[in-house]
This record gives sequence, C-alpha cells and structure tokens, in this order.
Amino acid sequence: MANLPGIIPSAAEYRQLETTYGLSSLEGVEFPSPGSSISSPPPGKIGVSLKTLDVDIRFPLTDFQEEVLQKDGCSLQMLTPNVVNKVVAFKMICRVSGYLLDYFVFKFFFRFCITGDKSRRSSRWAYP
Repeated sequence: MANLPGIIPSAAEYRQLETTYGLSSLEGVEFPSPGSSISSPPPGKIGVSLKTLDVDIRFPLTDFQEEVLQKDGCSLQMLTPNVVNKVVAFKMICRVSGYLLDYFVFKFFFRFCITGDKSRRSSRWAYP
C-alpha cells in the first residue's frame, strides 16, 4: 500500500498528545493519512500505534525497554499492547518486590504469561 503524506496535528491535537502521551510538538509527531501503513512510515519516522502508547510506552524508552527490544531483535512498531502490558507488569512486580530488572527473568515471566504452567496441567497427578 502506498504511503501517503502524514497529517500534521493542529495545536489542539498537539496539546492532547502532550497531555495524554507526553509527546511534544517539537518531536515532529504526525498522524498518518488515510490509507497509509504503520509498517512503511515516511523516511525518518516510525509508526507507533496509539494503543501502544495507552499501555505505558513513553519516549524516550527506558533502558530496560530498549534492552528487551534489542535482545529480541524487535522494533518499536512491532510491539502490540499485550506485549507492552507484560513489560510494564514485570517492571511493576520487580519494583514492588525490590528486585532488579533482568532480561532473562523477564523472558521466563513472558513465556509463562503466554503458556501458563502446562507441565502442571498435563500431569497425571492432582494438585490440591
């Protein structure tokens, strides 16, 4: 799909972006035009779903968020709100528990959130 030019937000829309997401008009934020694609943004831009911003991704990214993206070989536009929710939940659990954020522990947490404890369910024994 052809990528159409972006729509520059009005002053009122910028104030809404600043209030809701912490984005500044100085950052050159643009809304995509109808028919444009998040997977092929204009040169020098990245596409980010507003739903991703709703679940607590803020710019600049934290060191831990950047580490997860880098080690998983992902880009920001590949994140879904569900993935962001898991990163945020892990950060909150670590903060409340007094643990340091660790990528490898996060990967275990992330996989457990997706698969659950299948070994327990597939066992022949009952667990009270």
